[in-house]
Order: sequence, then structure tokens, then C-alpha cells
Amino acid sequence: MRAIVHSIHSQVPETIAELNQRFDRILSLDSHLDVSLGGDYGVYPEALRIIAKRTSVHADLRDVTGGVAALKGPTPRRGPPPEVIVAIPGRMLARHASDVELKLPPNLRTTDQAESISSVVEFLRTTVGIEVYASPPKSLMELVPRMHGPRPWLLDVDVDYMREMQDECYTQIRKTAPGVLQSMSNIIRFIEGSRPETITISEVMVSAIRDEASTFSRFRAALEATGYEFEERGIYQDDQQVLDGISVCKEFYRKVSTRLMIEHMDAMMRGELGDFEKEERAAAKAFFRSKGYVV
Repeated sequence: MRAIVHSIHSQVPETIAELNQRFDRILSLDSHLDVSLGGDYGVYPEALRIIAKRTSVHADLRDVTGGVAALKGPTPRRGPPPEVIVAIPGRMLARHASDVELKLPPNLRTTDQAESISSVVEFLRTTVGIEVYASPPKSLMELVPRMHGPRPWLLDVDVDYMREMQDECYTQIRKTAPGVLQSMSNIIRFIEGSRPETITISEVMVSAIRDEASTFSRFRAALEATGYEFEERGIYQDDQQVLDGISVCKEFYRKVSTRLMIEHMDAMMRGELGDFEKEERAAAKAFFRSKGYVV
């Protein structure tokens, strides 16, 4: 059994594809729903594209072993798509649904939180092919029976899912009440009970990977004691390089992409993307040049 460690979450689908192994089931443990359905990543400088793709990781998981998300059009399959489950804390699911509501035209919004969450979950199930599992409050151990079967399955762990890892990940979840995030001990217990053949681990800071006294190192030691062998892929030189890239990508999305999406919302709702894409490409060149990136 093996565990593969990455600096950045967006490298996970590529790594799964490189394993040249078919997984019937992929379970991702994450505190965010990374389900962006598109966008032209070519507008980003080459140095930032891996970081920019962090927002679409879960939507991309259906593709890595032959599947294809419903919105991506006809693509040759190598077999039926894998079952993809994303376990996310219920409070973070509610936050995601709220963010989605704010991006909708006013006439399409709802003030009912339960309805908003249900709408997001149903959209991801029917259109993207992702099942959302709210844990906490649901127990991870309830998923163990589903993981057992004749074919291997893959567990993807974004370390910001664990409350003990918030000081050692790139996107911290702060000021949460007890029980909002999952505990590291519960995840270790789940792994011991479900025995995934392959585990990918991401979003952990380089400094934590290199520190033998870090919480991540304790997590690693627990998995090694369970029988997992570790390898590293795509580890950055240092944390500042990653943090700077995340900051620039967030600023571009907030100041450029979001503004243009709002301006072109009516046309985009009709499926007319040409004007938005043209303006975004031009604005991206100017923005990234101002940040010192080669475009």
C-alpha cells in the first residue's frame, strides 16, 4: 500500500492518471468543494496553472480513470466513470452553498439555507457525478462498508479537512466551533478500517513535510505503522512560493474574473461565452504582467 504526498491539491488527478490503474471508487476528504466546471486555465501564466487548478480538483476526478463529467461533452471512455464521493464538513458545505447563492442573479437566489444546500448537492450529483457526504456530522466509519469490494479504490486526503492540521496547510479554516472539522484520529481509524490501496495527501505545507516534529509527521508515522509506504511528488521548494501564487490567483479571480462574469452574466446564462472569454484573456495579460509574470 502506498501514500503519495503533494504540496498542491491540483496535482492529484494527474497523479491518479499516471498510476495507470483503474479505480472504481474515489473518496476525497476535504473542507472545500473544488468543483469549478471550467474556465480557460490558459489565461494564467505557466507558473501559476497548477495552483489555479485547485478549484476544479473534485470535478476532474471523474475523468482520471475513464469517466467524464456531464458538462464536458462527448469524450472517448475507457470504461464506466468511477464513483466519486466528497466528504466535507456540514458547516463548510453550507458556506459553499452560500457562496454559490451570492454569485447567482438576484431572481434565482433563495434565502432558505436547507434549500440552497440541497440544490448544490443535487446539481453535483446529477450534472457533475459527485456524491457529497456531510462529515461531520455524519460518521466517516459509516462509509467503511461501501469501500470494501473486489476492485481497489483510492482515498484522497486534503489535510485542511483535519482540525489539528490547520497550522500546517495552505488554506486554513479559522474560528470554527468544536466538531466542525474532522479529527485526525477519526481519519486514521477510518483508514485502518477501510484499507485503501492508494492514498493521495495534499495541501500540506512544505515546512510541515520537512519537520519531523510536525502534526503531519505524526499523521505520516501513524499511516506507516499501518503498512503504508510514502513517496513525494510535486513538492515545491518552499511555502512562500506557493503562498504568493495562491494570493495572485485569488486576486485575479476576485478583481478580474468575477467582475467580468457579473458583467456578462445574462449572456453566459444563455451559453454565450465568447465576449467574456475574449475580455478575460485581454485583462489577464495586463493583470499578470503587472504582477511580474511572463505571459
